[in-house]
Amino acid sequence: MQVHEACVVPYRQTGSGIQFCLVSPVVDNRWEFPKIPLPDEAESTAASLERLAESLGIHGSVRAGEPLGHFEAARGSESRTMTGYLMQVTDVTSEGPWQGRYRRLWCLAEEARVRIRRKPLRRFIDLALHSDDVHAAAGAVRTS
Repeated sequence: MQVHEACVVPYRQTGSGIQFCLVSPVVDNRWEFPKIPLPDEAESTAASLERLAESLGIHGSVRAGEPLGHFEAARGSESRTMTGYLMQVTDVTSEGPWQGRYRRLWCLAEEARVRIRRKPLRRFIDLALHSDDVHAAAGAVRTS
């Protein structure tokens, strides 16, 4: 069985550096980037990921077009493909219906790497840090 998923890699620039937003179900301690299954004939992946992020109180724009990266993994008879998309966060709401189901955590890259268990997902952090979009956001904060 083949499963296709997409995740959004939300980031924001702060005075202490680039922070990434991780989510975890309240009943679990498994931190990841927000993800969704991708149907075969999907509407815009960027729009779907923006709606997912907004449902978690994270607002911004997903970089459409070229994904940040992807990886494949297999478990038993199931094969998974995960594609990551970068999202620059412009606003965060502190309350919403997501609170009873999910927790959010903003953390610097080093902490995000420690909290994410799946090694291929950790790779999205490095890809994000080396992307032109994140460099531009970091430069804009330093020069202002």
